[in-house]
Amino acid sequence: MHARERSDARWLAGLVVFALLFWCFDLALLRAGVPAPLDDTWEYGVAARHLLAGDGFRTDVIHPPLWTLRDARLTVPVLVHGPLLPVLLAPLVALHGERAIGSVAPLAAAAALIAAWLTARLGARAFGAPVGVAAGALFTLAPITVRAAHHDPSLLIGAALLAGALDLMLRTAPRALAAGVALGLAGLARAEMSLAILALAPLAGRRGVVPMLAGAMLCLAPWWIHTALATGQPWFNLSSYLLIGYTPAHPGLSVLRDFSLPPAAFPRALSAALPSLPAKWAETFPHALKRVLLTPTGGTGWLAALGGTLTLVRAWTTPRGARMLALVARLLPLVALAAIPVAIMILMVYDTRYLVPFLPLWTLAAARGAEALSAALPEWGRRPRAWCGALALLALPSVAPALREEQREARIQERASAAERVELRAWATGSRTPIFSDTPDFVAYETRRPVIWMTEREYRALESSPNSAGRPRPADHWFHRSSHE
Repeated sequence: MHARERSDARWLAGLVVFALLFWCFDLALLRAGVPAPLDDTWEYGVAARHLLAGDGFRTDVIHPPLWTLRDARLTVPVLVHGPLLPVLLAPLVALHGERAIGSVAPLAAAAALIAAWLTARLGARAFGAPVGVAAGALFTLAPITVRAAHHDPSLLIGAALLAGALDLMLRTAPRALAAGVALGLAGLARAEMSLAILALAPLAGRRGVVPMLAGAMLCLAPWWIHTALATGQPWFNLSSYLLIGYTPAHPGLSVLRDFSLPPAAFPRALSAALPSLPAKWAETFPHALKRVLLTPTGGTGWLAALGGTLTLVRAWTTPRGARMLALVARLLPLVALAAIPVAIMILMVYDTRYLVPFLPLWTLAAARGAEALSAALPEWGRRPRAWCGALALLALPSVAPALREEQREARIQERASAAERVELRAWATGSRTPIFSDTPDFVAYETRRPVIWMTEREYRALESSPNSAGRPRPADHWFHRSSHE
């Protein structure tokens, strides 16, 4: 037993070294961690500034549906993102000021490393150290992980917290309270992670479900109170508007820029849109399915489907008494958990970023599938180094191009951001007059002024329309360079 523990420890240590080297290569050598103008990272920084100023969870980034919630200084409550990222960024903003956003990619990479390590621990416990380490390495290399590290740390922090919660629950002596706290914090990083609490409640068992829920509520209840005070709806999140987005009535993201849809009006709008939504779901379903089957990489998605299927079949073919226990207590909650991002992509928008917090499930399934296939090979092919090497070869055709593309985009974005910062300095006058922009997060961070999200076409339509008491009047505007082309 001690020899096996030492072997497992070496495998896990090797994973940590690999992940550290990978992120050093990506962030230090490729210098690919450059945020884009529409990244949520900028708004996390804006909200962090308000926290440091003693304003609470307020933001200068104004989505038009929240216009009616503005205060005298034209700030609105934080109702799109959770509070965890602004809290984490506040010390960085206090220490580094304007340069704080440059520290976000290393923070995201650290979360990715922790998520990979926890994924490996889970896999080692369930299937053996080689499967766990292969899953952790695949999590690190997945193109959606790399993109999240460059553009949205909340996705990887959510993945780390979810993997941590699973690690606390799926052990000989489960720690339900600590798992609940981890899930609650995940819900404060990503709103959809609150659904994971319901999906995983059966894992806690009769004795653990109350402590688990108590731990989650300890984190989430204050935020729900904040949201209820702002909107009258404790579980409101502006992202839920995407339920009626990408439809003929609300093409693309236009529903998030609609002054006529304040929070109080959304339930009626959703009810009115219900008859037209099945057509949207029929259109989004194949796109969502495609993204699921290409996760964690284009060459390993089929292995994830195979590994997940084999795990379910194995549980179903065990003796009957153990079958139900395994399915209900362990596997069905995990299936429900994996269904959350799939449902979001079907019901809202088929964006692979929603898969990132749940990616440990996909990488574990892919590693398990690779190990299972190796059983059909000669003895040399069943060795962990052999099938892990084959798994790496399957992943590489997706990973290498993704890294090249991220590096290329980073260089373009570096040059563009430098030029745009020079232009925006003239707008940083200390005025609280709002600016209309199609990149509100970036503009609000750079100018320290309230910024209303609107495309240039929508702004021109606002200019030509009669004045309305429910909308701001056209005033200062700054649109991203690409919007003029």
